[in-house]
Amino acid sequence: MATDVAVITGAGSGIGAALAVELADWGLSVALIGRRRDALERTCASLPEGATGFVLPGDIAIRDDRQRLITKLGERLEPTGARLRYLVHNAGVGEPATGIEGIDPDDLAQALAVNVTAPLALTQGLLPLLRAAYPSRVLMVGAGIADRPQPGTGSYGISKKALARLFEQLTMEFARSAASEPDVALFQPGLVDTPGIRTHVEAARRCGLPHVDYLDQALAAGQSRSAEAVARAMAEALIDMSTEQFAGAVLRP
Repeated sequence: MATDVAVITGAGSGIGAALAVELADWGLSVALIGRRRDALERTCASLPEGATGFVLPGDIAIRDDRQRLITKLGERLEPTGARLRYLVHNAGVGEPATGIEGIDPDDLAQALAVNVTAPLALTQGLLPLLRAAYPSRVLMVGAGIADRPQPGTGSYGISKKALARLFEQLTMEFARSAASEPDVALFQPGLVDTPGIRTHVEAARRCGLPHVDYLDQALAAGQSRSAEAVARAMAEALIDMSTEQFAGAVLRP
């Protein structure tokens, strides 16, 4: 029986690492993508006993790295007959700023490269594998800030808004194409207690941004979700949800 594989970007920590563990627990082989090999290897070491996973270090913001990752994944799967059933675009970046004059255009370019260009390019490059594994699914991780502009959240919020528009485009394009196209959904996790949000809080505090107090209070009061809880909801959506519920949907835990 062929092995089903899930590819996860940003798999070195937070939601990505928790999702790798969760999907491995469901019996999937997980391909872990991220910039830091050591972080990916820690995630791989945390997988349930007997689970299969492999690391693919690379910077998805860089064209050559993306192509190398796509090539290596194909070389890894083809000899084994494994099927790429799930592609999860989880990686996300974007620095807070003091205001419109403080938004660094280079940071916005980096956020767009990671949060929007890479999901498009990786989906395009992996389409032959996703089509061969039909029915397959693509899950994009969005952010509520995309629809609620706040002071200082420009690069991340703008790029996540663009990701939501990319999700709409892919949904439309796949719906009018061949029946073997993957289904696409956008997952909005809400506030999740991860190393990333903790780093964001500290950076936002240095910028004197007003939403820091809300985040401090929410995290201290346990009003955020855990990465593990969000990962369970994402795994259930990917594996158990019907096509009618998943395809083209904006999902929440």
